[in-house]
Amino acid sequence: MCGIAGILGIAPERARPAIERMVKAMAHRGPDDCGTQVVMARSAGAQPVFLAQTRLSILDLSPAGHQPMRDIPATASDANWIVFNGEVFNYLEFHPQLQNAGWKCRSTCDTEVILHAYRVWGEACVERFRGMFAWCLLDSATQTAWFCRDRLGKKPLYMTRPPGGGLIFASEVRTLLAAGPELVAPEIAPEALESYLAQGAVFGYDSIIRNVSLLPPATSLVTDWSGKEIRQRRYWKMPFQPAPTTSPAPGDRAAAVSGLAKTLREAVQLRLIADVPLGLFLSSGIDSTALATIATEVSTTPIRTISIGFDQPEWDESTEAEAIAKQLGTEHQTVRLTGEGILSELGHVLDFIDQPTDDGFNTYYVSRAARRAGLTVALSGVGGDELFGGYASFRDVPKALKTQRRLNSFGFVRPLLRRLAGLGRSRRAAKIVELLRRPATPVQLYLLRRELFLEPQRRALFDRPSGSDPYSGVPASTIAELDALSGKTELTNLVSYFELSAYLRHMLLRDSDVFGMANGLEIRAPLLDHHLVGEAVALPGVWKSPVPYPKPLLVDAVGARFPRQILNRPKRGFTFPWEAWLRGPLRERVRESAENEALWEHLGLHPRAPRELFARFIANDRRVSALQLLALVVLAHYATRYSLQRRRE
Repeated sequence: MCGIAGILGIAPERARPAIERMVKAMAHRGPDDCGTQVVMARSAGAQPVFLAQTRLSILDLSPAGHQPMRDIPATASDANWIVFNGEVFNYLEFHPQLQNAGWKCRSTCDTEVILHAYRVWGEACVERFRGMFAWCLLDSATQTAWFCRDRLGKKPLYMTRPPGGGLIFASEVRTLLAAGPELVAPEIAPEALESYLAQGAVFGYDSIIRNVSLLPPATSLVTDWSGKEIRQRRYWKMPFQPAPTTSPAPGDRAAAVSGLAKTLREAVQLRLIADVPLGLFLSSGIDSTALATIATEVSTTPIRTISIGFDQPEWDESTEAEAIAKQLGTEHQTVRLTGEGILSELGHVLDFIDQPTDDGFNTYYVSRAARRAGLTVALSGVGGDELFGGYASFRDVPKALKTQRRLNSFGFVRPLLRRLAGLGRSRRAAKIVELLRRPATPVQLYLLRRELFLEPQRRALFDRPSGSDPYSGVPASTIAELDALSGKTELTNLVSYFELSAYLRHMLLRDSDVFGMANGLEIRAPLLDHHLVGEAVALPGVWKSPVPYPKPLLVDAVGARFPRQILNRPKRGFTFPWEAWLRGPLRERVRESAENEALWEHLGLHPRAPRELFARFIANDRRVSALQLLALVVLAHYATRYSLQRRRE
């Protein structure tokens, strides 16, 4: 796990100081080691490639794991180079095959395996890997650069093409900004800003910074050494199946559960490999409990678990977590957090945000607690809700769609209901109005469910960008991607696809990477092993219904050792009391952000709109939520920190 960066096709006198600044900007991602490499091009007049990496050592802690790393062919000038962020968890299984092919590994790190696998199998080698990864591999013979990301998008890879040509890449947006304004202009992208206000995160592959984009998950991109694209392909897709025409047989379910049980154990066992202290986040929820149960079963050493205690009883699950840990026999530690302590570090947390988000704060504090407890790697239950029907969206989207379609058959009723709902003075009433005015499509109703600023509220803040969907606020290209499966699979699995492709991809995984690495912690997600994902998404949606208990496929796959006393507890997330904090100890900070009219005008917003929103919040207007004010505080801090501005046409 680390931070990676590189510069292609830019003259050394500009590239060298830029890469030095980029290394400093990503130092937090690699506290154990760092390195840079200038790889000379063969063609006369061609620019060299600059590679950089900062390392959080996980596998092979010796200097043999140093990056940038080269392989060792017969002729030194033919060496290939790589910078790699992530883990290939099944790397050891390739050692014998690579040695037989003449590429013996000299270290016990997975980076070397990627270099040698490329020599043996070419770009197809990625299809053999189970893991989370992003890399740039330089092929000296073909003078090409191969960029690649893992299937689910756990590890990021951002790119930008400067005005004068070339290509710059990095693990974080702010690392790209560190290259300097002459290479990466700190201009805000209006479509990304619209999606942030709509969903609380930047949805889609274009970042909050204009001309900075994210390589999509499961994507392989090859360029020449000037950064010019040669080819790009998608090497994996989630294998959702068409809706079944007949009811599945009970025996089919038993066989599916048996397959899930086997794959789940493989996924967990692979992610227990580390040369540094490793543990597991444990709440009182089904996902983390499932992982803890399996980990204690497959591990040959005691499993460490960690939970968070909070001084707000309604959000504290530590007592239940401690009982589960005792039942499973883990080495458990509870770390206590207080509201006062959280608030005292809020400015520090805001500094680490790589793209604006109204979520992820809990991940930062849990990761910090794990690191202070001595862990360098932690397993997380992220992905369980998306795969096994754990979110309320699996219930709410079908219900809203059914309501919409019924109303469509009585068209005269809709305007009347919309007017009646408009009389309400709450966010619920405002969402009902939106429900009644939006197209009756699954994707629109799914996005409405978590929408932060509704469309009329966004228009009070700034004008709609041309590339944004007029209803949901996300980019039109994202709507097209999400809508691609509509009508091609059953509704339960369609919602699963939405959750995996939107909320998980553009918020949870991004925040998990950023806030974990901010604390020098690698977060692993066994439930997002692509083999397990492939099996789960292909199963009938009816098997994912919460009957007779939540997430029955996952619980049954874990087996008899699963602590079943937790199954009937209400679902609770680890959240913070933002409403009380924003009205109390954070009120002055919110006011200063909301009333900074010069900043809002600089970003292209209507300058008085945030001030008016804050006044309504303080006046207890229930149509204004605490998360909306938090989103503005985050945006103001981010824009100030990186001197963002709108582009002057």
